[in-house]
Amino acid sequence: MKDEIRVLIVDDSALYRQTISNILTRGNRKIKVVGKAATGEIALTKMEIPKFKPDIITMDIMMGPPPEMDGFETISHIMDRDPMPVVIVSSLSKKEVDKSLSNLGMAAINSGYVEFVKKPSDDPFDKKRFEKELMSKISILSHMNLVKAIKGFDLEYHLKEEPIAARKPKKGLKKFQDRLFVIASSTGGTRAIRLILPKIPSKFPPIVIIQHMVEEMVNRWVEGLKNENPHLNIVIPDDGELVRPNKVYIAPGGKHCAIQEGKRFNMYKGPKINFLIPSADVTFTSAAKVYGENVVGIVLTGMGKDGFDGAKSIKAVKGNIIAEHESTCVIYGMPKKVIEGNLVDRVAPLHKIPEIIVDYCYNRYG
Repeated sequence: MKDEIRVLIVDDSALYRQTISNILTRGNRKIKVVGKAATGEIALTKMEIPKFKPDIITMDIMMGPPPEMDGFETISHIMDRDPMPVVIVSSLSKKEVDKSLSNLGMAAINSGYVEFVKKPSDDPFDKKRFEKELMSKISILSHMNLVKAIKGFDLEYHLKEEPIAARKPKKGLKKFQDRLFVIASSTGGTRAIRLILPKIPSKFPPIVIIQHMVEEMVNRWVEGLKNENPHLNIVIPDDGELVRPNKVYIAPGGKHCAIQEGKRFNMYKGPKINFLIPSADVTFTSAAKVYGENVVGIVLTGMGKDGFDGAKSIKAVKGNIIAEHESTCVIYGMPKKVIEGNLVDRVAPLHKIPEIIVDYCYNRYG
């Protein structure tokens, strides 16, 4: 973490501006609140950002009636002018969810350096939850390498490439569905998944993706992935659903995504693992028990260690682990953990991972 984390707070509520300021400065001596703005326009036009040079911005979404600039429009301008990490702090109703998850909003989420914290109710326990999540998100973003997030490689160029052609199935696989791919990703992962999926052939073993994301945003993110990848069958699995080839499964928010005997999904609300739900450790470990050596785990960008214990389970049954190279990680936390634990069979930059995934099924590895 940096010696000093400079935070700008943007919220049309004076009470919330002060509340967020109190939480941040009380929770970490390294955090310095350098400015507060009541609207997005003030943050952009009255020298708040150039003057105070924040490292991170907290951003409300709904800030006054039109023509006031809402939070996502403000974020869009920030990313165009002077990209920096943003924590969205919002009390979303159903109507506000639809607005916030517009194409403009998802563009910000897909950038890989926007986090989300839901404002609390009046319940004291929910207020504690809010404080803990806010501090956690600020900590996550303070570790972010924004240069890699923006300039690590040309994302749009790689998105335009054609999918990798399907090949003859690898010898030793009795059935196509014997292989399973499980992907773990967190901060920066939405961007990473957007690069990987376009390169996957339409006929392919099942892929299960655990992306750490606030529950309210999962459905719209999946819809965006479907639009970008019409050649793939991308779904959120139901409890008890059979795991089938030629499908990409995205874990829903707020539930763990396990795989049980009979190759069926077991979706359940349980305690957080590694402070997360869904947790990749749950999916990796359960997949190892059912699929054995035919599991390939992929650990992408993200803070923390989720996927580490699950990777140990996969290696224990002679499965394989791929990790993203530090050079393209937005946050080099999750991959670093499995690499340092000597659990990895292949390490590669993000744009090389799709071909390696295909090779594990059709050609050289595993």
